[in-house]
Amino acid sequence: MTANLIPFYYTIGFTVILVALVPRRDIRRLAIYGMIFGGLADILVVSFANYIGEFRYINYEPFGLFGIHFMAPIAWTVFFMLYFYFLPSETVYRYVYTVMGMLYSMMFCQTITKLGILSLANGLIDSIAPFVPWYLVATWGYIKLTEEEERQPRRSGTFAVLQPAAKPLPPESEKLPDGSKS
Repeated sequence: MTANLIPFYYTIGFTVILVALVPRRDIRRLAIYGMIFGGLADILVVSFANYIGEFRYINYEPFGLFGIHFMAPIAWTVFFMLYFYFLPSETVYRYVYTVMGMLYSMMFCQTITKLGILSLANGLIDSIAPFVPWYLVATWGYIKLTEEEERQPRRSGTFAVLQPAAKPLPPESEKLPDGSKS
């Protein structure tokens, strides 16, 4: 197995897990959050790390551009969709879940470093530094955005739905004392 294909394998693996475990309507709902907090955040973190020389992708050959492997943002998008889908609603469990997500990502970072996909300038420190703020911001942002989404009235579709007008109630003067119409 060549090192440049490993990101394809873990991206496919995450995608299969996503499709198998998450309902389609939730995949649609979570896609934007995964893109923002997963894919876009990965591009920003890796670009910044490349700029300051902390870590970089290696062995990606034709599958990358500007030091970013093409599959990494896709894999992070899918991973964060899974992460948000399984995010617990109880606050205490959210803290534990977030820390476990950070630890998983640090272990994964070390694994792909040992497989020759990533090069870290400072070893374990470079595995810890990006994931702590990334997970805290992503979890907080997702919670705040979904709370705001729940407060907004949901519009059904693009077009306004026209309903037949109800018959107006008769004026009070036309009603009898027992409530019936004269």
